[in-house]
Amino acid sequence: MKKIISSRELSVVAAERLREMIAAKDMKPGDQFPSEAELVAMFGIARSTVREAIKLLTAENIVEIRRGKGTFITANPGMVKDPLGLNFANQKNLLKSLMETRMMIEPQIAYLAAQRAKPENLQKLRMIIEKMQEANKQNIDYTQYDVEFHTAVAECTQNDVLHRILPIICESIREGYLETVNVEGSFQRAIISHNNIYEAIKKGGAEQAKLETEKHLRQTLEDSKINGGL
Repeated sequence: MKKIISSRELSVVAAERLREMIAAKDMKPGDQFPSEAELVAMFGIARSTVREAIKLLTAENIVEIRRGKGTFITANPGMVKDPLGLNFANQKNLLKSLMETRMMIEPQIAYLAAQRAKPENLQKLRMIIEKMQEANKQNIDYTQYDVEFHTAVAECTQNDVLHRILPIICESIREGYLETVNVEGSFQRAIISHNNIYEAIKKGGAEQAKLETEKHLRQTLEDSKINGGL
């Protein structure tokens, strides 16, 4: 007896084929996805199946639908919000736990970054530092650029896994900002640390980059303690 395949199963299979297509075409964040009509023609499947497959990819944060424009690859494909379930973790100890995790991982990332950084990576790091300084001058929350800096350091490693992991644990930067924003000199210390990390990576000093990152994270911990955050 021939097995009847449900519409749900068909959409799951279609979604997998779409993931394979994204990888095969080496599609990048911001790239426009083929239209429904194009996908129907490419894969020979029903429009309804295509729609369900797109919904699955949207739920996985692989694509996003922009009204009136089409479907596009997301900024961080596959990175769903709060993948570690941090919203359900012990909030009292969350910052400390995140900082401990960063201390174990980020210094080694900086070590590799100094060995593998390309000119375009260095240019991006410099630009982010400048944006962070400008945001502070205008009394704007600079957390976004802080996260971008540490993520960009991970990108210097040319390791696709590491630069996907960093934004997750960098949640502590957002948490830490709330704890240190009123601590006198915290921003200045952060900028000095970022510059030191950048210079070490630029010069290819792996051990120095590792050391500067350790110093930066320890200082962030100290600033958090001053404000009673830990």
